[in-house]
Amino acid sequence: MMEQTQPRIENDTLIFADTGNVSETVEGHLRYYYSRRLFVQDIKDLENGYSVRVGIAYPRDVSDCRAQDNVLKMVNIGDVETFQATPVEGDYYEINLPDRSDVYSSFQEQQSNLLAQLDGSMASAIYEKVYQMSPVRTQLNAIVELIDYVRNDGPLALQRLQGIQSTSKTQQYVEALEDLDFIRVDESGMVHSGGKIDAADDQGWGDEKVIGQVIKDGYSVFRQKFGLSMLNHFPVFANGYYLSAFRRRKPDLHLTKEDIVQNLQTEYHRDADPLKVDRKLKSLDEVGVLEYEDNEVSSAQVIYDEVSQNLPAVG
Repeated sequence: MMEQTQPRIENDTLIFADTGNVSETVEGHLRYYYSRRLFVQDIKDLENGYSVRVGIAYPRDVSDCRAQDNVLKMVNIGDVETFQATPVEGDYYEINLPDRSDVYSSFQEQQSNLLAQLDGSMASAIYEKVYQMSPVRTQLNAIVELIDYVRNDGPLALQRLQGIQSTSKTQQYVEALEDLDFIRVDESGMVHSGGKIDAADDQGWGDEKVIGQVIKDGYSVFRQKFGLSMLNHFPVFANGYYLSAFRRRKPDLHLTKEDIVQNLQTEYHRDADPLKVDRKLKSLDEVGVLEYEDNEVSSAQVIYDEVSQNLPAVG
């Protein structure tokens, strides 16, 4: 029979008695073992013990550069780890504690996933605007060509499209666009317009609006499968500002260019030169994604409102 009543950690295992308040009992010891920034998100009673879900919190400066109000926001990243407390002798439970490096890696992965979700939401909100930028147009040229040929001159044989284009990825692009319902390939290998292009034609959409919809629907596929990094490039620079505005819940938040450089470094681990950031902010201002004047950045209200509707829990 165990005689100790106080929780203890030995051999990478937390042992504690069921005192009726599991959260309070284990949180302090988990924080001691891992980090003072750890918090217990929730605890669930299981048929054979408990599950203890935890997150990690960290501070971020979200001060308005005009007011110099020195506001710190604690950012809570949830779902970092779930521990299982299983019963042992008597009324005691034990939690096997994974290595600290594993928990930290899980935190980094969860943080990265949330930022990727935010970037996706931002891309959906600004897709038509960023398509006006030459780097984005250049990288999407082969996909834009396919849509143009099929929409205006189709149906066309897949083999003919492969001959027209100066890329070896035509068939892969065709398959991706077919999965997204922009084009359709019949049994003979003829490529037709798909349901979404037909619907766009019925509504009288111009080419840029159609391509904007292609970017919106295909953002994840084009970025991850084909490495079209420009689709992620501008959303990241935009969120160098908007991340702070969302966390502050302040659409009129003003940040300096230097604040954006710092956000990119601390959140995205990008060491972006201030000159490069300056050029990106000017480009985003020119197409209406944000406002940039006299070294200060603020939001475009329509972008802030649209992304807010699909905002992940970024703290």
